[in-house]
Amino acid sequence: MAGNNLSRGAVQGGFDMHRTYGYKNFIVDVETESTDGSRSGTVLSVPGGYVAVVRISSAASPAPVEKLRVTRDDGSPFVTEAEALMRGYGVAQRIVDDMIALAKPGPKR
Repeated sequence: MAGNNLSRGAVQGGFDMHRTYGYKNFIVDVETESTDGSRSGTVLSVPGGYVAVVRISSAASPAPVEKLRVTRDDGSPFVTEAEALMRGYGVAQRIVDDMIALAKPGPKR
């Protein structure tokens, strides 16, 4: 199941793009949220851009993992919606892989 679900929002600060991915029996929903930047006095201190909002759920339990907001490593927003979607999906893949690894029983001693 590839990212076939696409919706656009017209409201600044709202969700703009949405993709749903299947990954190792989990469902990953990634949305972009536009940011218009924040002002500190007369200077724009945080540039506008996009953050990824990620939700992970499994077929076995429809309750999602806590909603995650993903930004660049330095906390700044992504420049494009495409970058936000792909980075959000990449973070979700790592989380799913870690959850699967933790769920596997360790070697017996």
